[in-house]
Amino acid sequence: MKFASMRLPGKFEDAFLYMEKLITITENNSVCIYDMNRIVNKLQEDTNSIDAPNLLFSRNDLIEDHFRDRLNNSIDKENFLKDVEQINCESIEFGTNYTENVEWDLGIKDDIVLDINIYNRRLYISTHKGLYHIDIDWASEKPTPIGSPIKRIDTKCIHTTAKYGTVNASCGSEGLFSFIDDFELGSKTTRKEKHIEEYSIRSGWFNKFDVVNYQANTHPSFFNSLKLNRNEQNNLNKEKNYENESFIIVDIEKTTFNINEFIISKNLRNRINFDDIQFVYNSSKSLFITTYDGNIFILGLERNNSDFNLSYDYKYDGINNLVSSIHTLGINKAGIVIETDENILLFAHGKFIPIFNDEVISIRTFPNSKYYKNIISLTTSEEIRLISVLDESI
Repeated sequence: MKFASMRLPGKFEDAFLYMEKLITITENNSVCIYDMNRIVNKLQEDTNSIDAPNLLFSRNDLIEDHFRDRLNNSIDKENFLKDVEQINCESIEFGTNYTENVEWDLGIKDDIVLDINIYNRRLYISTHKGLYHIDIDWASEKPTPIGSPIKRIDTKCIHTTAKYGTVNASCGSEGLFSFIDDFELGSKTTRKEKHIEEYSIRSGWFNKFDVVNYQANTHPSFFNSLKLNRNEQNNLNKEKNYENESFIIVDIEKTTFNINEFIISKNLRNRINFDDIQFVYNSSKSLFITTYDGNIFILGLERNNSDFNLSYDYKYDGINNLVSSIHTLGINKAGIVIETDENILLFAHGKFIPIFNDEVISIRTFPNSKYYKNIISLTTSEEIRLISVLDESI
């Protein structure tokens, strides 16, 4: 695995890559937006490299497609990897010399921003006093807000996830709220707010459409997502469907799936001690379980109606610290970014690779993005660092 990084010095709370822009929240509750294309073009000029900056920080999607055909001899491969190494060694710092930023006030008086999300061109802000959304004019040369922030929840919001027209908000002791068909994309009016569960610290997506809620870091609960029927899906509101979703959720219902009973039923009890489980995370098809003794178990989950089946199970050791979060990358064969209490690791090809050895305020990956699926965004007390991951084996 190879890594290349760019750094933006400053005091920030969070950062998000979207619509060819780097959207940041400053410590003064303002929004600063940087043009990624301009940054990458300047980087290409400075490094005298055409391919590497573009593929690392702007068009990750091209790496896995026709670009591989161009590297059909050892000289081309060697030159490309040298360019990647040059960028990594220099750890490019960009600021006003790279691009002008657009800045505007967030318009929210809450002091503490806990999470941000951008979905279907709408910015969601989670704070210690509520959840807000802001619509942004992305068509403008300088993206600016359309109107004032709209408050959606009047209680502490910790985390949000969004997909298939639905936004899920985790609000701790107040529970999990789902804003179903929040953009009225269906041909019929299916928009509604639903209180899904009594406690929630985060949520995820499983089996494409289904929702997983975490009442604690070791206790996932699985929910069925009901979709529009096929005829209605064909009539989605294309003008509002900026994410080009093929399916829209219209309801969410809890299942009877229990992780402990599943482990017992699949004869994994002698491998996974319930008392030793430290952190659980799910991707669309897998369950990741870390333990206090430094192991990670990866369970492949397949769902057929109400039945959950185990397609594979692997065990790896080498996590030397407690896990505080896990994030999925979109690159082939390489899997997850693990945040521990001391460092950030990439778990790829069965190995734990250190990529950052300091505390972070926030960490983000963008597995569903077309252009930024291989990038890790880290916000620290001193800078935003964008780390691009290149699996040279592909």
